Amino acid sequence: MDKSNLAEIRKALRKNDPPVDWIYAFYVTPENELSWQSFRKFLSFDEDEMFRHKEILKKSMSGSFGRELFSVELGSQAEKLFALRTNDEPDEEILEAFAGEIMASYTHTDPYYACLARITYDVPAMSSDHRKLEDGDVVFQSLLFSISTAALSKPALGYNEDSGVAELDRRWTIGAPVEGFLYPSFNDRIGDLNEVLYRAKKEISGELFNAFFDSSIPANAKAQKEAFNTLMDSLNISVEEAAGIQEDLSHLEAENVTVLEKNDAKKLAERCGIDTENFDESYDEIIGDVPLSVSALRDPAVVVATDSATIKIPADRSRFIKTRVIDGVTYIIIPVDGAVLVNGIPTIAEELRERAGISTDREDATDSDTEDDSVPWEEDAQVSEASESNAVDEFEDGFDDPFGEPDSEEEAWDEPDSDENGEELIDTFFDFSEDDLGLDIE
Repeated sequence: MDKSNLAEIRKALRKNDPPVDWIYAFYVTPENELSWQSFRKFLSFDEDEMFRHKEILKKSMSGSFGRELFSVELGSQAEKLFALRTNDEPDEEILEAFAGEIMASYTHTDPYYACLARITYDVPAMSSDHRKLEDGDVVFQSLLFSISTAALSKPALGYNEDSGVAELDRRWTIGAPVEGFLYPSFNDRIGDLNEVLYRAKKEISGELFNAFFDSSIPANAKAQKEAFNTLMDSLNISVEEAAGIQEDLSHLEAENVTVLEKNDAKKLAERCGIDTENFDESYDEIIGDVPLSVSALRDPAVVVATDSATIKIPADRSRFIKTRVIDGVTYIIIPVDGAVLVNGIPTIAEELRERAGISTDREDATDSDTEDDSVPWEEDAQVSEASESNAVDEFEDGFDDPFGEPDSEEEAWDEPDSDENGEELIDTFFDFSEDDLGLDIE
Protein backbone atom coordinates (compact mmCIF):
# COMPACT_ATOMS: atom_id res chain seq x y z
CA MET A 1 0.00 0.00 0.00
CA ASP A 2 1.51 3.30 -1.03
CA LYS A 3 0.86 6.96 -0.21
CA SER A 4 -1.68 7.56 -2.97
CA ASN A 5 -3.84 4.55 -2.00
CA LEU A 6 -3.58 5.51 1.67
CA ALA A 7 -4.63 9.08 0.88
CA GLU A 8 -7.72 7.85 -0.96
CA ILE A 9 -8.95 5.77 1.99
CA ARG A 10 -8.18 8.58 4.42
CA LYS A 11 -10.20 10.97 2.29
CA ALA A 12 -13.15 8.58 2.26
CA LEU A 13 -13.06 8.33 6.07
CA ARG A 14 -13.03 12.13 6.42
CA LYS A 15 -16.38 12.51 4.68
CA ASN A 16 -19.49 13.43 6.63
CA ASP A 17 -20.87 10.02 5.68
CA PRO A 18 -17.84 7.70 5.77
CA PRO A 19 -18.26 4.25 4.18
CA VAL A 20 -18.65 2.43 7.51
CA ASP A 21 -21.27 -0.34 7.80
CA TRP A 22 -21.02 -1.39 11.44
CA ILE A 23 -18.81 -1.13 14.51
CA TYR A 24 -18.09 -3.82 17.07
CA ALA A 25 -16.51 -2.35 20.18
CA PHE A 26 -15.53 -3.72 23.58
CA TYR A 27 -13.86 -2.49 26.75
CA VAL A 28 -11.23 -4.53 28.62
CA THR A 29 -10.23 -3.87 32.23
CA PRO A 30 -6.64 -3.87 33.59
CA GLU A 31 -7.35 -7.39 34.84
CA ASN A 32 -7.99 -8.40 31.19
CA GLU A 33 -11.70 -8.96 31.71
CA LEU A 34 -14.33 -8.11 29.10
CA SER A 35 -16.38 -5.45 30.85
CA TRP A 36 -18.58 -4.20 28.01
CA GLN A 37 -19.26 -4.85 24.34
CA SER A 38 -21.58 -3.57 21.65
CA PHE A 39 -22.39 -4.27 18.01
CA ARG A 40 -24.19 -1.46 16.21
CA LYS A 41 -24.86 -0.17 12.75
CA PHE A 42 -22.87 3.00 12.22
CA LEU A 43 -25.90 5.02 11.17
CA SER A 44 -27.59 4.21 14.50
CA PHE A 45 -25.05 6.32 16.44
CA ASP A 46 -26.17 9.70 17.68
CA GLU A 47 -24.32 12.78 16.47
CA ASP A 48 -21.76 12.90 19.29
CA GLU A 49 -21.00 9.17 19.21
CA MET A 50 -20.63 9.26 15.45
CA PHE A 51 -18.19 12.17 15.64
CA ARG A 52 -16.06 10.48 18.29
CA HIS A 53 -15.87 7.21 16.39
CA LYS A 54 -15.09 8.99 13.13
CA GLU A 55 -12.13 10.57 14.88
CA ILE A 56 -10.98 7.15 16.12
CA LEU A 57 -11.21 5.72 12.60
CA LYS A 58 -9.26 8.61 11.10
CA LYS A 59 -6.53 8.41 13.75
CA SER A 60 -6.34 4.65 13.21
CA MET A 61 -4.70 5.41 9.85
CA SER A 62 -2.58 8.39 10.85
CA GLY A 63 1.20 8.50 10.69
CA SER A 64 3.80 7.91 8.01
CA PHE A 65 5.15 4.76 6.42
CA GLY A 66 8.06 3.27 8.31
CA ARG A 67 7.33 5.21 11.49
CA GLU A 68 3.79 4.22 12.51
CA LEU A 69 2.43 2.57 9.35
CA PHE A 70 3.78 -0.68 7.92
CA SER A 71 2.64 -2.27 4.69
CA VAL A 72 3.29 -5.96 5.31
CA GLU A 73 3.12 -8.72 2.70
CA LEU A 74 1.61 -11.91 4.12
CA GLY A 75 2.68 -15.50 3.59
CA SER A 76 -0.99 -16.54 3.61
CA GLN A 77 -4.34 -14.80 3.82
CA ALA A 78 -5.78 -13.94 7.24
CA GLU A 79 -8.59 -16.51 7.28
CA LYS A 80 -9.57 -15.68 10.88
CA LEU A 81 -10.92 -12.35 9.64
CA PHE A 82 -12.90 -13.63 6.63
CA ALA A 83 -16.16 -14.27 8.48
CA LEU A 84 -16.11 -10.81 10.04
CA ARG A 85 -15.38 -9.08 6.75
CA THR A 86 -18.03 -10.82 4.69
CA ASN A 87 -20.94 -10.75 7.17
CA ASP A 88 -23.32 -7.81 7.27
CA GLU A 89 -24.30 -8.84 10.79
CA PRO A 90 -21.79 -11.29 12.33
CA ASP A 91 -23.34 -13.50 14.98
CA GLU A 92 -22.42 -13.27 18.63
CA GLU A 93 -20.12 -16.30 18.50
CA ILE A 94 -17.94 -14.78 15.74
CA LEU A 95 -17.68 -11.44 17.53
CA GLU A 96 -16.76 -12.92 20.89
CA ALA A 97 -14.19 -15.20 19.25
CA PHE A 98 -12.51 -12.11 17.79
CA ALA A 99 -12.57 -10.34 21.16
CA GLY A 100 -11.07 -13.45 22.77
CA GLU A 101 -8.17 -13.44 20.27
CA ILE A 102 -7.42 -9.80 21.04
CA MET A 103 -7.56 -10.27 24.80
CA ALA A 104 -5.36 -13.37 24.67
CA SER A 105 -2.65 -11.74 22.56
CA TYR A 106 -2.53 -8.07 23.59
CA THR A 107 -0.41 -7.34 26.68
CA HIS A 108 -1.45 -4.27 28.67
CA THR A 109 -1.50 -2.70 32.11
CA ASP A 110 -4.19 -0.07 31.48
CA PRO A 111 -7.75 -0.67 30.35
CA TYR A 112 -8.39 -0.26 26.63
CA TYR A 113 -11.20 0.31 24.16
CA ALA A 114 -11.11 -1.88 21.05
CA CYS A 115 -12.98 -0.79 17.95
CA LEU A 116 -13.56 -2.93 14.84
CA ALA A 117 -15.26 -1.27 11.86
CA ARG A 118 -16.22 -2.77 8.52
CA ILE A 119 -15.67 -0.48 5.57
CA THR A 120 -17.44 -0.84 2.23
CA TYR A 121 -16.00 1.68 -0.21
CA ASP A 122 -17.32 2.00 -3.77
CA VAL A 123 -14.12 2.82 -5.62
CA PRO A 124 -14.81 5.51 -8.25
CA ALA A 125 -13.40 5.08 -11.71
CA MET A 126 -10.32 7.21 -12.38
CA SER A 127 -9.17 8.73 -15.66
CA SER A 128 -5.56 8.63 -16.83
CA ASP A 129 -5.01 12.15 -15.45
CA HIS A 130 -6.28 10.98 -12.01
CA ARG A 131 -9.65 12.68 -12.26
CA LYS A 132 -12.57 10.84 -10.73
CA LEU A 133 -15.30 9.78 -13.11
CA GLU A 134 -18.58 8.02 -12.37
CA ASP A 135 -18.84 5.17 -9.88
CA GLY A 136 -16.70 2.23 -10.91
CA ASP A 137 -17.23 -1.53 -10.67
CA VAL A 138 -14.79 -2.12 -7.79
CA VAL A 139 -16.01 -2.40 -4.19
CA PHE A 140 -13.36 -2.36 -1.47
CA GLN A 141 -14.48 -4.16 1.67
CA SER A 142 -12.10 -4.16 4.62
CA LEU A 143 -11.80 -4.31 8.42
CA LEU A 144 -10.30 -1.35 10.27
CA PHE A 145 -9.32 -2.24 13.83
CA SER A 146 -7.80 -0.10 16.58
CA ILE A 147 -6.92 -0.28 20.26
CA SER A 148 -7.16 2.91 22.33
CA THR A 149 -5.84 2.86 25.87
CA ALA A 150 -7.78 4.52 28.69
CA ALA A 151 -6.44 6.58 31.58
CA LEU A 152 -7.93 8.03 34.74
CA SER A 153 -8.73 11.71 34.54
CA LYS A 154 -6.67 13.97 36.78
CA PRO A 155 -7.93 14.88 40.25
CA ALA A 156 -9.69 18.24 40.21
CA LEU A 157 -12.21 20.40 41.98
CA GLY A 158 -15.55 21.13 40.36
CA TYR A 159 -18.81 22.89 41.03
CA ASN A 160 -22.43 21.83 40.88
CA GLU A 161 -25.58 23.34 42.36
CA ASP A 162 -26.20 20.50 44.83
CA SER A 163 -22.79 20.16 46.49
CA GLY A 164 -21.09 23.41 45.53
CA VAL A 165 -17.31 23.13 45.08
CA ALA A 166 -16.16 19.57 45.69
CA GLU A 167 -13.76 16.92 44.46
CA LEU A 168 -14.84 15.61 41.06
CA ASP A 169 -15.26 11.90 40.41
CA ARG A 170 -12.37 10.54 38.39
CA ARG A 171 -13.35 8.85 35.14
CA TRP A 172 -11.65 6.62 32.61
CA THR A 173 -11.00 8.65 29.47
CA ILE A 174 -10.28 6.96 26.15
CA GLY A 175 -7.36 8.37 24.19
CA ALA A 176 -6.05 8.13 20.64
CA PRO A 177 -5.49 4.72 18.99
CA VAL A 178 -2.11 3.16 19.72
CA GLU A 179 -2.22 0.01 17.58
CA GLY A 180 -4.37 -1.59 14.89
CA PHE A 181 -4.63 -2.65 11.27
CA LEU A 182 -6.48 -2.37 7.98
CA TYR A 183 -7.10 -5.75 6.35
CA PRO A 184 -7.08 -6.31 3.49
CA SER A 185 -4.96 -3.38 2.40
CA PHE A 186 -5.82 -1.13 -0.54
CA ASN A 187 -3.36 -1.71 -3.40
CA ASP A 188 -3.69 -0.36 -6.94
CA ARG A 189 -7.15 0.83 -5.88
CA ILE A 190 -8.42 -2.69 -5.12
CA GLY A 191 -8.36 -4.90 -2.02
CA ASP A 192 -5.25 -7.03 -1.50
CA LEU A 193 -5.87 -10.09 0.71
CA ASN A 194 -2.15 -10.87 0.74
CA GLU A 195 -1.18 -7.64 2.49
CA VAL A 196 -2.08 -5.80 5.70
CA LEU A 197 -1.54 -2.18 6.64
CA TYR A 198 -0.44 -2.38 10.27
CA ARG A 199 -0.18 0.62 12.57
CA ALA A 200 1.65 0.98 15.87
CA LYS A 201 2.26 4.23 17.69
CA LYS A 202 5.28 2.79 19.49
CA GLU A 203 6.26 -0.85 19.82
CA ILE A 204 4.44 -3.46 17.73
CA SER A 205 2.75 -6.10 19.85
CA GLY A 206 4.27 -9.25 18.41
CA GLU A 207 1.67 -11.61 19.88
CA LEU A 208 -1.21 -9.53 18.55
CA PHE A 209 0.34 -9.32 15.10
CA ASN A 210 1.05 -13.07 14.95
CA ALA A 211 -2.46 -13.92 16.18
CA PHE A 212 -3.89 -12.88 12.80
CA PHE A 213 -1.09 -12.48 10.25
CA ASP A 214 1.43 -14.86 8.73
CA SER A 215 4.53 -12.72 8.31
CA SER A 216 7.63 -11.50 10.10
CA ILE A 217 7.04 -8.54 12.40
CA PRO A 218 8.24 -5.29 10.80
CA ALA A 219 10.93 -3.29 12.60
CA ASN A 220 9.61 -0.10 14.15
CA ALA A 221 11.14 3.33 13.53
CA LYS A 222 13.29 3.24 16.66
CA ALA A 223 14.85 -0.10 15.77
CA GLN A 224 15.51 1.03 12.19
CA LYS A 225 17.15 4.24 13.37
CA GLU A 226 19.35 2.43 15.88
CA ALA A 227 20.49 -0.11 13.26
CA PHE A 228 21.25 2.65 10.73
CA ASN A 229 23.23 4.65 13.29
CA THR A 230 25.22 1.56 14.21
CA LEU A 231 26.00 1.04 10.52
CA MET A 232 27.22 4.61 10.11
CA ASP A 233 29.30 4.34 13.30
CA SER A 234 31.09 1.30 11.89
CA LEU A 235 32.20 3.38 8.89
CA ASN A 236 34.06 5.97 11.03
CA ILE A 237 32.47 9.05 9.51
CA SER A 238 33.27 12.72 10.18
CA VAL A 239 30.99 15.43 11.55
CA GLU A 240 30.49 16.91 8.09
CA GLU A 241 29.68 13.50 6.57
CA ALA A 242 27.21 12.65 9.32
CA ALA A 243 25.50 16.04 8.98
CA GLY A 244 25.05 15.55 5.24
CA ILE A 245 23.04 12.34 5.71
CA GLN A 246 19.88 14.13 6.85
CA GLU A 247 19.90 16.56 3.95
CA ASP A 248 20.28 13.66 1.51
CA LEU A 249 17.42 11.77 3.18
CA SER A 250 15.17 14.83 2.90
CA HIS A 251 15.89 14.95 -0.85
CA LEU A 252 14.99 11.27 -1.19
CA GLU A 253 11.73 11.81 0.67
CA ALA A 254 10.89 14.75 -1.60
CA GLU A 255 11.38 12.38 -4.55
CA ASN A 256 8.85 9.95 -2.96
CA VAL A 257 11.49 7.34 -2.18
CA THR A 258 10.05 5.37 0.73
CA VAL A 259 12.40 2.40 1.26
CA LEU A 260 16.19 2.47 1.45
CA GLU A 261 17.59 -0.74 0.01
CA LYS A 262 21.22 -1.79 0.43
CA ASN A 263 22.39 -0.21 -2.84
CA ASP A 264 20.43 2.97 -2.11
CA ALA A 265 22.04 3.25 1.33
CA LYS A 266 25.49 2.78 -0.19
CA LYS A 267 24.89 5.49 -2.80
CA LEU A 268 23.68 7.82 -0.06
CA ALA A 269 26.90 7.23 1.88
CA GLU A 270 28.99 7.90 -1.23
CA ARG A 271 27.14 11.15 -1.94
CA CYS A 272 27.98 12.28 1.59
CA GLY A 273 31.67 11.55 1.04
CA ILE A 274 31.75 8.49 3.31
CA ASP A 275 34.34 5.78 2.68
CA THR A 276 32.33 2.71 1.59
CA GLU A 277 35.16 0.21 1.30
CA ASN A 278 33.70 -1.93 4.12
CA PHE A 279 30.08 -0.92 3.57
CA ASP A 280 28.73 -4.21 2.17
CA GLU A 281 30.17 -6.32 4.96
CA SER A 282 28.94 -3.95 7.67
CA TYR A 283 25.47 -3.64 6.13
CA ASP A 284 24.97 -7.41 5.94
CA GLU A 285 26.10 -7.85 9.53
CA ILE A 286 24.13 -4.98 11.09
CA ILE A 287 21.08 -4.41 8.86
CA GLY A 288 20.67 -7.72 7.07
CA ASP A 289 17.30 -8.13 5.39
CA VAL A 290 15.49 -5.51 7.49
CA PRO A 291 14.02 -2.85 5.16
CA LEU A 292 14.89 0.73 6.10
CA SER A 293 12.23 3.40 5.71
CA VAL A 294 13.35 6.87 4.64
CA SER A 295 10.76 8.52 6.90
CA ALA A 296 11.99 6.49 9.89
CA LEU A 297 15.58 7.64 9.36
CA ARG A 298 14.93 11.27 8.50
CA ASP A 299 14.87 13.98 11.14
CA PRO A 300 13.79 17.61 10.57
CA ALA A 301 17.02 18.89 12.08
CA VAL A 302 20.66 17.91 12.48
CA VAL A 303 21.64 17.80 16.15
CA VAL A 304 25.35 17.91 16.97
CA ALA A 305 25.93 17.05 20.63
CA THR A 306 29.15 17.18 22.64
CA ASP A 307 29.75 16.69 26.36
CA SER A 308 29.30 20.41 26.95
CA ALA A 309 27.01 21.72 24.18
CA THR A 310 24.26 20.84 21.72
CA ILE A 311 23.78 22.51 18.33
CA LYS A 312 20.61 22.09 16.25
CA ILE A 313 20.44 23.25 12.65
CA PRO A 314 17.85 22.61 9.90
CA ALA A 315 18.66 19.58 7.76
CA ASP A 316 18.78 21.66 4.58
CA ARG A 317 21.53 23.81 6.15
CA SER A 318 23.64 20.90 7.36
CA ARG A 319 26.23 21.38 4.61
CA PHE A 320 27.41 24.52 6.43
CA ILE A 321 28.50 22.60 9.54
CA LYS A 322 32.30 22.51 9.56
CA THR A 323 35.06 21.49 11.94
CA ARG A 324 38.37 23.30 12.39
CA VAL A 325 41.37 22.59 14.60
CA ILE A 326 42.71 25.86 16.01
CA ASP A 327 45.68 25.87 18.38
CA GLY A 328 45.15 22.14 18.92
CA VAL A 329 41.48 22.51 19.85
CA THR A 330 38.68 21.17 17.62
CA TYR A 331 35.85 23.62 16.95
CA ILE A 332 32.46 23.04 15.35
CA ILE A 333 31.60 26.05 13.20
CA ILE A 334 28.23 27.13 11.84
CA PRO A 335 27.33 30.34 10.00
CA VAL A 336 25.58 33.09 11.94
CA ASP A 337 22.84 34.92 10.04
CA GLY A 338 20.52 37.58 11.35
CA ALA A 339 19.98 38.33 15.03
CA VAL A 340 21.71 36.23 17.67
CA LEU A 341 19.84 35.66 20.93
CA VAL A 342 21.32 34.23 24.12
CA ASN A 343 18.57 33.00 26.45
CA GLY A 344 16.29 35.41 24.63
CA ILE A 345 18.70 38.36 25.06
CA PRO A 346 19.66 40.15 21.82
CA THR A 347 23.42 40.43 21.25
CA ILE A 348 25.58 42.75 19.14
CA ALA A 349 26.82 40.03 16.81
CA GLU A 350 25.24 41.81 13.85
CA GLU A 351 26.86 45.10 14.87
CA LEU A 352 30.27 43.44 15.04
CA ARG A 353 29.82 42.11 11.51
CA GLU A 354 28.99 45.59 10.27
CA ARG A 355 32.10 47.03 11.95
CA ALA A 356 34.18 44.44 10.19
CA GLY A 357 32.67 45.45 6.85
CA ILE A 358 31.03 42.05 6.30
CA SER A 359 27.81 42.27 4.29
CA THR A 360 24.68 41.01 6.03
CA ASP A 361 22.75 41.02 2.77
CA ARG A 362 22.44 37.41 1.65
CA GLU A 363 22.13 38.41 -2.04
CA ASP A 364 25.27 40.55 -1.88
CA ALA A 365 27.11 37.73 -0.18
CA THR A 366 25.97 35.28 -2.85
CA ASP A 367 27.00 37.63 -5.67
CA SER A 368 30.44 38.15 -4.19
CA ASP A 369 30.88 34.40 -3.83
CA THR A 370 29.95 33.94 -7.47
CA GLU A 371 32.55 36.43 -8.63
CA ASP A 372 35.29 34.81 -6.57
CA ASP A 373 35.94 31.13 -7.26
CA SER A 374 37.68 30.60 -3.89
CA VAL A 375 34.64 30.05 -1.66
CA PRO A 376 35.82 29.87 1.96
CA TRP A 377 33.31 27.13 2.84
CA GLU A 378 34.57 24.60 0.28
CA GLU A 379 36.45 21.60 1.56
CA ASP A 380 39.63 22.44 -0.34
CA ALA A 381 39.92 25.92 1.16
CA GLN A 382 43.44 26.33 2.48
CA VAL A 383 43.92 28.24 5.72
CA SER A 384 47.43 28.54 7.06
CA GLU A 385 48.13 27.99 10.75
CA ALA A 386 49.36 31.55 11.16
CA SER A 387 46.32 33.09 9.50
CA GLU A 388 44.02 30.90 11.63
CA SER A 389 45.69 32.16 14.82
CA ASN A 390 45.44 35.78 13.72
CA ALA A 391 41.85 35.29 12.65
CA VAL A 392 40.89 33.89 16.05
CA ASP A 393 42.39 36.94 17.79
CA GLU A 394 40.51 39.29 15.49
CA PHE A 395 37.28 37.32 15.82
CA GLU A 396 37.44 37.47 19.62
CA ASP A 397 37.73 41.26 19.32
CA GLY A 398 34.67 41.29 17.09
CA PHE A 399 36.40 42.58 13.93
CA ASP A 400 36.53 39.65 11.55
CA ASP A 401 34.91 36.34 10.68
CA PRO A 402 37.78 34.10 9.45
CA PHE A 403 35.52 31.63 7.74
CA GLY A 404 33.36 33.97 5.70
CA GLU A 405 29.78 33.76 4.54
CA PRO A 406 27.93 30.61 3.48
CA ASP A 407 27.35 30.59 -0.24
CA SER A 408 23.65 29.83 -0.55
CA GLU A 409 20.49 31.66 0.36
CA GLU A 410 19.07 30.79 3.74
CA GLU A 411 15.68 29.15 3.77
CA ALA A 412 13.19 29.76 6.55
CA TRP A 413 12.77 26.87 8.96
CA ASP A 414 10.59 26.43 11.98
CA GLU A 415 10.88 23.68 14.51
CA PRO A 416 7.72 21.57 14.24
CA ASP A 417 5.38 22.17 17.11
CA SER A 418 3.40 18.98 16.55
CA ASP A 419 4.20 15.49 17.66
CA GLU A 420 6.56 13.07 15.93
CA ASN A 421 3.79 12.03 13.51
CA GLY A 422 3.39 15.58 12.28
CA GLU A 423 -0.18 15.53 13.50
CA GLU A 424 -1.90 16.67 16.68
CA LEU A 425 -3.37 13.72 18.52
CA ILE A 426 -6.81 13.94 20.05
CA ASP A 427 -6.33 13.68 23.79
CA THR A 428 -9.72 12.26 24.64
CA PHE A 429 -12.47 10.84 22.44
CA PHE A 430 -15.03 10.18 25.15
CA ASP A 431 -15.13 9.09 28.74
CA PHE A 432 -17.29 7.04 31.05
CA SER A 433 -17.24 5.57 34.53
CA GLU A 434 -17.22 1.90 35.42
CA ASP A 435 -20.90 2.18 36.31
CA ASP A 436 -21.73 3.07 32.71
CA LEU A 437 -20.50 -0.28 31.43
CA GLY A 438 -22.82 -3.21 30.82
CA LEU A 439 -23.09 -6.09 28.41
CA ASP A 440 -25.05 -4.92 25.42
CA ILE A 441 -25.05 -6.75 22.12
CA GLU A 442 -27.69 -5.40 19.82
